[in-house]
Amino acid sequence: MRPAVFLLALTATAAAQTGADPLGLGPLAETRPLGSKTEITAQQEATFDEQKNTAIFVGSVRVTDPSFLLSSDRLTVFLTADRSGIERAVAEGSVVIVQRAAGEAEENKGAVGRAQRAEYLPADGRATLSGSPEIQQGINRHIATSPGTRMILHRDGRASTIGPSRTVITDAAAPELP
Repeated sequence: MRPAVFLLALTATAAAQTGADPLGLGPLAETRPLGSKTEITAQQEATFDEQKNTAIFVGSVRVTDPSFLLSSDRLTVFLTADRSGIERAVAEGSVVIVQRAAGEAEENKGAVGRAQRAEYLPADGRATLSGSPEIQQGINRHIATSPGTRMILHRDGRASTIGPSRTVITDAAAPELP
């Protein structure tokens, strides 16, 4: 079976000319490189419902964007009523989000979030992780200790937690002895 591929293209020139924000990215749209594209690939199916303004991707879903990578079992994208942008996106099942700073190579990742569910709101640039969430930021690994704990990845690289958690700090190098 061929994978379904959905490509969202945003050019800074077009957005500037129309004053629109086609992907609903808010302030992030101002810093996106000219010709930036977001590609969504699903191995099983892609369904578009114009009545509900939704797009649903199922089966080893992969999203590649200049500012993040995402993988999940299912992704539902809710478009704004006028279909001019994304209202919110919900990833479900084995979710992994990798933040990348502008211009970073794919191997140079920022924070990595894992959970059973993630909801992204472009208006404020937050991805809320739930369902045994954990976030790795450099040597710090932040882990939920309660099923109700939520972790939030902010667009600017910050992370915050609501609910019980623990942090594991792994030393990157052995200390020098005198």
